[in-house]
Amino acid sequence: MAILIPSLGFARFDSRGELRLAERLKDFLEENAVVWHNLPVGPRNRHPDFIIIHPANGLLVLEVKDWRLETIVSADKTKVELLTSRGAVRESNPLEQARKYTFEVVRTLERDGQLLFPPGHRLAGRSIVPFGFGAVFTNITRKQFDRTDLKEVFSEHLCLASIPAQLAFTAAQKRAASRRRFCAARRLHHERMTRAPPNPIRGDRERSRGHTFWR
Repeated sequence: MAILIPSLGFARFDSRGELRLAERLKDFLEENAVVWHNLPVGPRNRHPDFIIIHPANGLLVLEVKDWRLETIVSADKTKVELLTSRGAVRESNPLEQARKYTFEVVRTLERDGQLLFPPGHRLAGRSIVPFGFGAVFTNITRKQFDRTDLKEVFSEHLCLASIPAQLAFTAAQKRAASRRRFCAARRLHHERMTRAPPNPIRGDRERSRGHTFWR
């Protein structure tokens, strides 16, 4: 069970989808994972929906949307037009949001020399903390997603779909679900495959936390 900050009893969620995702991350990620929800990060006080830090997998930024397929009028790499009760509105592409938040956090980490690859390394001067970003669409199933051309805008390997409102698990089912969801989260860590050192240590995680939230 992961550590959620703030805890479920004190966190304020903008949507039911964010609440469901928070519950799933808390229940299904390992106990050494830390999940932050809607906390200010970096020098510009950005508020990503979720930041996950895991000692073996690094940092993952997630943006969550409760959009339904029928409400999406159009989408491009930067904006999405939605049909709402207020009429048509344009919002930022959540993947672009997550990407910007991620690199802002990484630039903050790169100010600490102890969190950089050493001189002589092919990535010298860049953050040693592996990172990734993604979007979660809580009301669009994978089957719905695959039947549309949304993957031309929202890269399929960077998106997770549909979080069930209720899940009842036995202990064995919970462990199996944990493995599946953790593997899904790891898919979003596309950067880590080429950037990650073999075994990030706890000290790096603690320094990352400090630089990210206490500037």
